[in-house]
Amino acid sequence: MHFAEGTVIAAMAGAAGTYYADDRGWPWLTAVGAVVAVLVFAGTIAVVRSGNRDARKARAAVDRATAAGTAATHYCAACGEASSLATPNTG
Repeated sequence: MHFAEGTVIAAMAGAAGTYYADDRGWPWLTAVGAVVAVLVFAGTIAVVRSGNRDARKARAAVDRATAAGTAATHYCAACGEASSLATPNTG
């Protein structure tokens, strides 16, 4: 989903640069629109890769917790481990 959104925003940035370059007679706006489109697209790729990396870490942590016999119900991004939530001490 992030990839589609980023691609649309990048295309809109490039199109806006081209439109305003023609509309206002400033040809350098075409280059600015293209640079912004490339930067937005690069940012989109970084977000997608980060999301995939986080999902792989979570799956690996759940597999480790399952192998250790713990029901993995919580993933800690800071420590990179999955575990079950502790039951509160009511006694």
